[in-house]
Amino acid sequence: MIELAPLKELDIYGIFIPPLLLWATISLVLVKISHGILAHRGFYRSDLEQQIFDMALFVIFTCLLSFFIL
Repeated sequence: MIELAPLKELDIYGIFIPPLLLWATISLVLVKISHGILAHRGFYRSDLEQQIFDMALFVIFTCLLSFFIL
């Protein structure tokens, strides 16, 4: 059985930051980069809702970061 370590807050100069906030910030940067690449490649020309797709990318990136960094 795999034992997961408990989530510990990050201490940055006395300010405690939850790890999920850090992962969400990194995910937001990744979404902005991928949005720019996809828009440049013409992916958003279809009838696709950009905001829904970007939100799905954000959730996917956040989950992947939390699973692989944890």
